[in-house]
Amino acid sequence: MKHRTQPIKDSYNRRIDYLRVSITDKCNLKCVYCMPSKGLTYFKESEVLTDEEIVRFVRIAHTHGLRKVRITGGEPLVRKNIIQLVASLKEIGIRDLSLTTNGILLSTLAGDLKQAGLDRVNISLDTMDAKVYRKITKEGDIARVWESIREAERVNLTPVKINVVPIRGLNDGEISSFASLTFEKNYHIRFIEFMPANCNGIWAKDKCVSSAEIMQQISGLGNLERLTFKGRGPSRNFRFKGAAGVIGIISPLSDHFCGYCNRLRLTADGKIRPCLFSREEIDIKTPMREGVSDDAMEKLFFRAVKIKPQRHLLNEDPASGGHLKTMSKIGG
Repeated sequence: MKHRTQPIKDSYNRRIDYLRVSITDKCNLKCVYCMPSKGLTYFKESEVLTDEEIVRFVRIAHTHGLRKVRITGGEPLVRKNIIQLVASLKEIGIRDLSLTTNGILLSTLAGDLKQAGLDRVNISLDTMDAKVYRKITKEGDIARVWESIREAERVNLTPVKINVVPIRGLNDGEISSFASLTFEKNYHIRFIEFMPANCNGIWAKDKCVSSAEIMQQISGLGNLERLTFKGRGPSRNFRFKGAAGVIGIISPLSDHFCGYCNRLRLTADGKIRPCLFSREEIDIKTPMREGVSDDAMEKLFFRAVKIKPQRHLLNEDPASGGHLKTMSKIGG
């Protein structure tokens, strides 16, 4: 295999340099918009990619310009040997290695994760009200999440990004409160539109708080300036004048970012998914376990890049995301 200095491009001339790697479908919370009310049948241990298989695929993708890896789940911190997996991925040469977590276990692992090579974390937190948090997560302790946020700051897993999904009638009254956190703290508060995964039938278009509504709610808090960051991620970023932190708006529905999407997803059970909302997947686990060469694996990576669709069709047909029964099965 030849080592590329520049990322490979897809059929629509988009650089593909970002891989989201789901390492488990297990989670230690039961959030109402993610976990089915009847519970979830988890993958068998034998169905989930091993550390070695994940590292092998990431190494192959890295030879073709992969620069950014985000570890997701489920809840990735429930996976055994997470520290060693982080270290192994960083040793490949991944420039930007991050992890999305619910924060319940992070406080005790943050220092070791940083030492292993993790650069930063995203922490999912949809409310600051302890009672609402327990209602959303079923059994979560919000105090542990805040402890994890403080510990992430202390060990320099920064900037700490806090992911908030506003849902009408549930937590949409807290949008301004979350935005206000950025005045004093260098948090990146990221408001993410509620996406149509069909778990529990909770998703409905009228429950989705659009990016325009979010901006309207926070605009009265102060003067907002638009920020420009290197790279082209999904977040449109703003800062209140004089504030320490940043506000990000991610709008997969009302103002999708498909035109410059740079990512692939690798599911916990070994499928490459070129688009979150596409049914197309490429199995890499079976070929690996059958002993295929790195060159053959490389061709599967190329194929995944080639079939990445131009955009999702959720705005035209919300039912096109109907196969997303639970995000924990494919990685958030």
